[in-house]
Amino acid sequence: MAVNDFAPFLNTFEGMEPFAGYVDKGFLTDFIGQRIDGKFRVLWGVDPDAVGDAEAQTRLPELADGEGWFEHFNWVAAAREARGSYTMMTLGSCYGGQAVGSYLTLQAINPMPAMLVAVDGVPENMEMTRQHFSNNGIDPNEHWMVEAAMSGDNKPVLFPIGSPGSGAQNCVDTNSTAARMAILELARRNNSTDNLAENLLLRNATDLTVPLVPNPDVDWTGEITFVSAVTLRDLLTPFPRVDYVEADLQESERLVFPPAMDLLTKKVRRVHLGTHGDPTHDMLEGMFRERGWDILFSYKPRASYQTEHATLDMNDGVLTAVNPAMAYSS
Repeated sequence: MAVNDFAPFLNTFEGMEPFAGYVDKGFLTDFIGQRIDGKFRVLWGVDPDAVGDAEAQTRLPELADGEGWFEHFNWVAAAREARGSYTMMTLGSCYGGQAVGSYLTLQAINPMPAMLVAVDGVPENMEMTRQHFSNNGIDPNEHWMVEAAMSGDNKPVLFPIGSPGSGAQNCVDTNSTAARMAILELARRNNSTDNLAENLLLRNATDLTVPLVPNPDVDWTGEITFVSAVTLRDLLTPFPRVDYVEADLQESERLVFPPAMDLLTKKVRRVHLGTHGDPTHDMLEGMFRERGWDILFSYKPRASYQTEHATLDMNDGVLTAVNPAMAYSS
């Protein structure tokens, strides 16, 4: 199967009707009719007081949408392939938009019972995820809401807690030996090593705040905190089959996926990753290929690509892989 061949997929959204209707005050929507609370998107420039309370006519996704097209494509493709029941996992759920969008797409084009698994290490993000489920008619208590950082093992990890809704946290930048030494050096410079020890012992936190992105114009910060970690193997083990795994882990994907590749290949039909860093992208693509997965789409991050259909401007990379071993017989 050719990589980045759009021809078989250009009609993915054919026959679907984009949402048209009233949007409540303070809410946004998308083509499938998700009710997205504007408060969840404040860090991305949304003013909740300035959105909604109006009729909206959305449109179907277009390839020029870039990363969003690939996410929406996978919602539809995974939903159409499902048989009998549907299981979807979103790793780094932020406010839960990928899970809810996937669920609403399923119910619109191929309705059936579904189990959603949403994972995020930021407590406020999990609160938003639960609220987002409820706002869209999904009872979060009937699905898995996992408040933990994704990692390669179950050791507690240092994780930056703050700036909910940014989706910018990972456990890569804070847990190597060099990273932990840098945290200790920061405490020394601040003359706060005693406070560091006290905070770690009494509340699993450091009272040290770090920027989440390298851009000094973006004021996204988090306090370095010890949080529980969950592995992909932990999540996959209870399920006989998983239709779709979506992950946006801000480079933690290079820790999370390699230890679980064999189990992924035994249980998962489709994976879509937002990738961060060319070496991580190349490593993961190679691992999927080695195990016989078909790579549908592979675009590295922070680059622009000219296709015959559209120019794709990528911030995160995209990697979509499907597992022939888990295809349903027609």
